[in-house]
Amino acid sequence: MGKLMTAEEYLSHRYELPKTFPELPLADEKFITAWSAEENFAVLEFLSQEFELATEKFDWKNVAAMKIELKQTLGGRLPIISTANHDDFCQMTALLTAREAKKYPLTVNAFTIPCRAEKIYRHRVILLNVAPYSNISAEKIGLGVEEWLKKSYLIRLRHESAHYETLRLLGGMKNHALDEILADCLGQIAAFGEFSANRQRIFFGLEKGGATCDRRLNFYCQNVLAEDLPKIYRAVDGYLDEVEQMTRKAANEFETFKILASRTIKA
Repeated sequence: MGKLMTAEEYLSHRYELPKTFPELPLADEKFITAWSAEENFAVLEFLSQEFELATEKFDWKNVAAMKIELKQTLGGRLPIISTANHDDFCQMTALLTAREAKKYPLTVNAFTIPCRAEKIYRHRVILLNVAPYSNISAEKIGLGVEEWLKKSYLIRLRHESAHYETLRLLGGMKNHALDEILADCLGQIAAFGEFSANRQRIFFGLEKGGATCDRRLNFYCQNVLAEDLPKIYRAVDGYLDEVEQMTRKAANEFETFKILASRTIKA
C-alpha cells in the first residue's frame, strides 16, 4: 500500500467530462462478436469450446443455474455471466482470470472482470452471483426474500454496467466512494425506481449522521489515514441526501450519470 491520503485528497476525486459526448450507446468492443450468438448457451460448455477454458478443474455446485446474456450499456454491450452459488462465483472468477480460486467474502458477489486466460484475454465480462445485495437481509430492506433477490440482481447488473460506462466514456473506474455512489444510485433506480439515501446507508453500513461505519464503505477508504475516516463518513452521509434530492430533479439517467461522475464529495 502506498502513501495514505488525507480526507481532502481522497474527496478530491471526480471525472472530467468531455465537452461533447459521442453518440450513445458506444459501439461494442470487438470481442463482443465472440459472445453475441451465444446467449442462453450452456455456460461451461461454451467457455470450454469457444475459449478452451479448463472448466473441469473446478468443483461446480449449481451448473444448471448459470446463465450468459448480453447487456446493453452506454459504453456498448457486455457479456453477463451469472451464478447462483457463491463458490461457483469464486471459481468462475478464477477461471476467467487464470488464477487460483480465492474465497471472497459473502458481501462480494459482482465483478467487472478483465479476462486474463489466453483465449479470452482482454475480453471484459460482468460476473454476477444471485445473492442479497451487500449481504443485507430482505427483512432489513422491508421486502420478501424472492423479491429482494430479484432487486439485488438488478442493482448489481446496473452497478457493474456503470463502472464500465465510466471506463469507456470517462477513461477510468475506481474503488472509490464517488464511483460506488454513482453505481449504486443507478442500481437503486433500476431496481426501485428511485434512489434512497437511507437505503444507501444500509448498503454502506453507515450510521445516519456519519458517526460510524461498519460495512462496505470502509473497503473503499483503505488508502485514507485512519484519523481522517470520520471526515469521510460525515461527508458521504451528507452527500447521500444531496444525491437523493438531485435524482428527483434529473431529467434522465444519463444526466444523473454525468452529474455524479463530475462532482466531488464535499468535506
